[in-house]
Amino acid sequence: EELWPWLIETQRIILQLPTPALEYETLRQQQEEHRQLRELIAEHKPHIDKMNKTGPQLLELSPGEGFSIQEKYVAADTLYSQIKEDVKKRAVALDEAMSQSTQFHNKIDQIRESLERIVERLRQPPSISAEVEKIKEQISENKNVSVDMEKLQPLYETLKLRGEEMIARSGGTDKDISAKAVRDKLDQMVFIWENIHTLVEEREAKLLDVMELAEKFWCDHMALVVTTKDTQDLIQDLEEPGIDPSVVKQQQEAAEAIKEEIDGLQEELDAVINLGSELIAACGEPDKPIVKKSIDELNSAWDSLNKAWKDRIDQLEEAMQTAVQYQDGLQAVFDWVDIADGKLASMSPIGTDLETVKQQIEELKQFKSEAYQQQIEMERLNHQAELLLKKVTEESDKHTVQDPLVELKLIWDSLDERIVTRQHKLEGALLALGQFQHALDELLTWLTHTEGLLSEQKPVGGDPKAIEIELAKHHVLQNDVLAHQSTVEAVNKAGNDLVESSAGEEASNLQHKLEVLNQRWQNVLEKTEQRKQQLDGALRQAKGFHGEIEDLQQWLTDTERHLLASKPLGGLPETAKEQLNAHMEICAVFDVKEETYRSLMQKGQQMLARCPKSAETNVDQDINNLKEKWESVETKLTERKTKLEEALSLAVQFHDSLQDFISWLTQAEQTLNVASWPSLILDTVLFQIDEHRVFANEVNSHREQIIELDKTGTHLKYFSQKQDVVLIKNLLISVQSRWEKVVQRLVERGRSLDDARKRAKQFHEAWSKLMEWLEESEKSLDSDMEIANDPDRIKTQLAQHKEFQKSLGAKHSVYDTTNRTGRSLKEKTCLADDNLKLDDMLSELRDKWDTICGKSVERQNKLEEALLFSGQFTDALQALIDWLYRVEPQLAEDQPVHGDIDLVMNLIDNHKVFQKELGKRTSSVQALKRSARELIEGSSDDSSWVKVQMQELSTRWETICALSISKQTRLEAALHQAEEFHSVVHALLEWLAEAEQTLRFHGVLPDDEDVLRTLIDQHKEFMKKLEEKRADLNKATSMGDAVLAMCHPDSITTIKHWITIIRARFEEVLAWAKQHQQRLASALAGLIAKKELLEALLAWLQWAETTLNEKDKEDIPQEIEEVKALIAEHQSFMEEMTRKQPDVDKVTKTYKRRVADPPSLQSHIPVLDKGRAGRKRFPASGLYPSGSQAQIETKNPRVNLLVSKWQQVWLLALERRRKLNDALDRLEELREFANFDFDIWRKKYMRWMNHKKSRVMDFFRRIDKDQDGKITRQEFIDGILSSKFPTSRLEMSAVADIFDRDGDGYIDYYEFVAALHPNKDAYKPITDADKIEDEVTRQVAKCKCAKRFQVEQIGDNKYRFFLGNQFGDSQQLRLVRILRSTVMVRVGGGWMALDEFLVKNDPCRAKGRTNMELREKFILADGASQGMTPFRPRGRRSRPSSRGASPNRSISVSSQAAQGASPQVPATGTPKILHPLTRNYGKPWLTNSKMSTPCKPAECPDFAVSSTEGTPIQGSKLRLPGYLSGKGFHSGEDSGLITTAASRVRTQFADARRTPSRPGSRAGSKAGSRASSRRGSDASDFDISEIQSVCSDVEPVPQTHRPAPRASPRPARGTGKPSKIPMPQRRLPASRLDKSSKR
Repeated sequence: EELWPWLIETQRIILQLPTPALEYETLRQQQEEHRQLRELIAEHKPHIDKMNKTGPQLLELSPGEGFSIQEKYVAADTLYSQIKEDVKKRAVALDEAMSQSTQFHNKIDQIRESLERIVERLRQPPSISAEVEKIKEQISENKNVSVDMEKLQPLYETLKLRGEEMIARSGGTDKDISAKAVRDKLDQMVFIWENIHTLVEEREAKLLDVMELAEKFWCDHMALVVTTKDTQDLIQDLEEPGIDPSVVKQQQEAAEAIKEEIDGLQEELDAVINLGSELIAACGEPDKPIVKKSIDELNSAWDSLNKAWKDRIDQLEEAMQTAVQYQDGLQAVFDWVDIADGKLASMSPIGTDLETVKQQIEELKQFKSEAYQQQIEMERLNHQAELLLKKVTEESDKHTVQDPLVELKLIWDSLDERIVTRQHKLEGALLALGQFQHALDELLTWLTHTEGLLSEQKPVGGDPKAIEIELAKHHVLQNDVLAHQSTVEAVNKAGNDLVESSAGEEASNLQHKLEVLNQRWQNVLEKTEQRKQQLDGALRQAKGFHGEIEDLQQWLTDTERHLLASKPLGGLPETAKEQLNAHMEICAVFDVKEETYRSLMQKGQQMLARCPKSAETNVDQDINNLKEKWESVETKLTERKTKLEEALSLAVQFHDSLQDFISWLTQAEQTLNVASWPSLILDTVLFQIDEHRVFANEVNSHREQIIELDKTGTHLKYFSQKQDVVLIKNLLISVQSRWEKVVQRLVERGRSLDDARKRAKQFHEAWSKLMEWLEESEKSLDSDMEIANDPDRIKTQLAQHKEFQKSLGAKHSVYDTTNRTGRSLKEKTCLADDNLKLDDMLSELRDKWDTICGKSVERQNKLEEALLFSGQFTDALQALIDWLYRVEPQLAEDQPVHGDIDLVMNLIDNHKVFQKELGKRTSSVQALKRSARELIEGSSDDSSWVKVQMQELSTRWETICALSISKQTRLEAALHQAEEFHSVVHALLEWLAEAEQTLRFHGVLPDDEDVLRTLIDQHKEFMKKLEEKRADLNKATSMGDAVLAMCHPDSITTIKHWITIIRARFEEVLAWAKQHQQRLASALAGLIAKKELLEALLAWLQWAETTLNEKDKEDIPQEIEEVKALIAEHQSFMEEMTRKQPDVDKVTKTYKRRVADPPSLQSHIPVLDKGRAGRKRFPASGLYPSGSQAQIETKNPRVNLLVSKWQQVWLLALERRRKLNDALDRLEELREFANFDFDIWRKKYMRWMNHKKSRVMDFFRRIDKDQDGKITRQEFIDGILSSKFPTSRLEMSAVADIFDRDGDGYIDYYEFVAALHPNKDAYKPITDADKIEDEVTRQVAKCKCAKRFQVEQIGDNKYRFFLGNQFGDSQQLRLVRILRSTVMVRVGGGWMALDEFLVKNDPCRAKGRTNMELREKFILADGASQGMTPFRPRGRRSRPSSRGASPNRSISVSSQAAQGASPQVPATGTPKILHPLTRNYGKPWLTNSKMSTPCKPAECPDFAVSSTEGTPIQGSKLRLPGYLSGKGFHSGEDSGLITTAASRVRTQFADARRTPSRPGSRAGSKAGSRASSRRGSDASDFDISEIQSVCSDVEPVPQTHRPAPRASPRPARGTGKPSKIPMPQRRLPASRLDKSSKR
């Protein structure tokens, strides 16, 4: 009745128990509740046993009533067993849930931490670089994140799956909070995962965009820098400005042409700058300076280029102005001299009367005044010539300047002499006429005038140029004075004669006059000399002054150049200081020079003051220039000084802050080095965390400093000199590396401190709570020490104490957990203080627990004794028996005590406590026994029940004591077993960890067989060891199974866990070992197989090479079927070779070792194509480009042999296939050609033209490029083939022969139409008149005049020739007739051939009087002019723009001109003409002819070609053999002739096969230019284009002066741009031509 309600209630409680939770703490709580439930059930075990014992006894006493009792106790027992089973299942479920929860939460926290670290790194990525290589590295780093994510993918998927299962098990997030927490964790993990993927993709896209931008920018930047530099070099290399205006004009035009090119670069510059701006915006802060610097350099180069061009233009303008002034002045003086010479010559002879002489003297005076002005001009010219000669270096230019001037001086001297002579004659005439007084007056007048001139002359100073002009004027005056010397003497002589002849006063007057005259003459002479000396002195002074100015200017220019060419600033304080000191020295010199500058300026002002205001002077300009230069240099010095001071302060500041930061880093590293390990004591660890937080704040405060340092360092890196940059770079890298390490260590320490805090907090909280409860319990035990005397109160106290003991038992698991946690912390700690403190805490807890347990037992005993002494013997006895019943299940033999080492230690501790309690109960038992004896002895009542009770007590007590001893023995055995299991498991795990390390990091397998076999032997030894360790595994698992068989429920999970781990680890290592074994075995097998394959391939290649060589020696049969059979056979061989290709690749790939470059993606072994369709030729250079691919180089000589053999056989096979295909093509062409019928071909061609809606006339005009009514044979063939009409070159050769009726190598329109329309009589010249008309029209069509030579038919055999071009507008009526197929013209009394007549009368054909310009107008290429340009040796050959420039039609202008000038040496002007690469397969009519056509004889009649080349392209005419040419080729005879021709071709082809081929044919075949004649194939077009390209390379188009239209702002590199400047006097040096052609 008591048990049944409890059983029903317990069953209800079990059914209402919640499902295992998801959170670890909740699970721990559920486990604790479950443990209490198990203890409660275990406590009821004695009652169930008692019921089961009493029930059968009652059944024996009363079978009737006992039946219902039996039902009850059986039902109760069954229900109790059911409850025990349910509880056991619940325990297993909780264990599994605990395991899953622990794994899930631990793993999800780990993966979240990893993902958060990754996402944090991605959210703060390193700045994008501007350099392509660094961007590639960043892309690689970004891809590594994806690789890391792929590694985490399986764990991520497993956790997602497990989390979903846990949520599903809990019943959904709505019902369970823990499920919601799991869902939140999962969602957070998924969000971070997807966020990482997004960030990685965004980063990659950004990096790729920036890389594309950077590649474009740097490529364009480099190209533009090179172009700019080349252009600048070109400008600098141009010759100095000329002295001839025409030369300067040409140089200006050249400069303008360069300007056009520079302007064309402007767009590219803008584009590059825009790209740079985009790149600056896209890249990170550290890389922005390098892009800015590059753009600045580009702008600087651009500015310097423009400056160079502007300087050049200024120089040229100045030179032009000087040259024009000089030339104009020279011309003006020459003109005046010519006029003056004429004027002087036309002067009348000296008169005989006074009036005439006077008039002539006046006339001469006026003439002399004019001559005086011109003489001044003459002096100026001399001065200009001197300046020009200073600039000139070449002798020819010196002569250009000097020769006219010398000539002018001679003429002038002659003129001057004549003037003086006339003057003397006139003065003599005056004197002769007795006009002494008049002569004296004239002389005095001249003296007055001269004195006036001398007194008018103002003092000059300052400008040497002005002084020199004054000197020149004075020189003229002095010459005039010296010229009057004879006059004065003559007058003196005449006067003296008169004085002698006169007397008295008249003689004295005359004498006085003569003295006055002589005195004035002497004054004039003195004044003249003084003025000369004065001017010379002034000139010397001015030159000295200007010399000083020039010296100072030169020094300033040098200083300025030095400042402009200053090297980059110093990045280190020492370098910057040195630079600043050096600059300060320059500044000091500048300060010293300032005094000179001031004195010069003062002198200049004084000179300016002395100079008359109206005088022309350069002093002012020189002073201003000097002032500007001085101020400019002063500004630049100041700027440079400021820059250097800033650089010094920046360098000092950077290095000081860097030094401070390094000192702080060292201190921080020391702080981290000396920092103690994270403590596991809560107070200590909290203190450590506070310290760490302070330190972390300090580190974070230095983050800005490192960023600033990096920024400044980057600036210094890009703007400092190279040697400083290296040091700064290394310092920055070192500091950044140390900073990152400090930050990393800081984060790691923070993480470890946080982890320690969590553990310490968990332990501390558990310990504190338990200690509080124990202290409260101790207080309550101490306060309840008083024991009542009343039995009822004692019973109440005993019941209360039982409750207390229950709660104490409930706390036992908490005590165990806390104890275990403390011990694990103690094992993990590295600090001695922590160890001591944890020891103290655990000891304190243990002592307190033991104290409480002891006090509890003591109080129990006291209460029981009190109950006993209070007379409640029965109650005391019952309490003791109940206690014994209660403890008996715990000591039962079937109670498991085995498990892991921690659990067994706890059980031993608990058992020791129980033994203490048992020892204390001994006194109670003794007391009870004593009381029982007393009762039995003193009681008169029936005391048998007492005996029975005591007997039961004794039995129970002895049983309990025996069980206690037994349990202690079992516990000792369990401890020994647990220790042994623990040691075996850990030893095995350590060995497996080492083995796994060895297996996982074994490196790449070697290619050497011996080494591989050694590795296999070593691995076999390892496998033996592993098998030996299997015994240890079996031993450990069997021990684990043995422990599990009798394991304590709390340890089942742990033991199972260890067994699973060792099995899994062993299986994992075994799998690794087997995998490695398989790899080794497969590698060895592969090596052996490859070796066998190598030998097999070599053998096969040897056979193939021999076979191919033998087959090559055999003649190819002449039957198509046999050739096809050979081709099929060879194709099967090629297919077999292709099948072997992968084997060769496989063998060579193993041994391949590149010399330097990484392996290319494409195989080096040539791939063979299949089938007849692959008959295209592969030139060897395409397969094995020289130098572009590194050759395969291996250690194995057999592999090298294989590669070379394979290539050799492959080339032989290709050559064989080519030969067979060529033979087949040739035979098929001949077979088709054997049945060739021109009529069928013509009809097919006309149908094709109709189908294309084309007209014959349009097609002919399209081929006839120069519209002269005729085309060459080759143009005809190429035109038909290029029109895609299905025919072959062989057929076309025959067709061309049919079209060219007269066999002159040309097909005119009439021949073209007549061949295609044979039935149209209108096109058939039958009568002589028709023939004459055709021939006249044909000959006249050759006229190249601007106004074509006209001929008009008047009647039969009568023509009017209009000779209006050269002989006036005359018309001549001529009779014309045909004589032996030659058209003759009646001239005078005889006949002349028409072509001869036209040669004489048509201007463009007239020999010896050819108008070359007129001819060239018609025969030059489009856009060409008449000038001749120097040959450019390295330019790219341009394609001929028209047939006029084609080698097939005419020769180049230069060669024609050369031959016109020197016909004796024809070979010099003839370009070499190469053999066109075509094959003439057995064409007998082509053996003596070439593909090129002759030039028209009428166009170049005197042209002769040297026959040394062996290719008479220009001289020979293509003629068919007799059987294919001539008049027989008309419609009626066509088919018969063609058939005959074909049969002859077959016989001749057979002969040709026997004769050896020409040396050139082999080369032609190798070049791969075979003309495929398959109808409808495109190979023919390939051959045509190839021939055209060869022809275009044969003879370059004549270079012209007219520039080609500008296609793009920047000309393509490598194309020669023709110069605009004709050079009439001198040719440019070769080097300059090379440069210009390069440009």
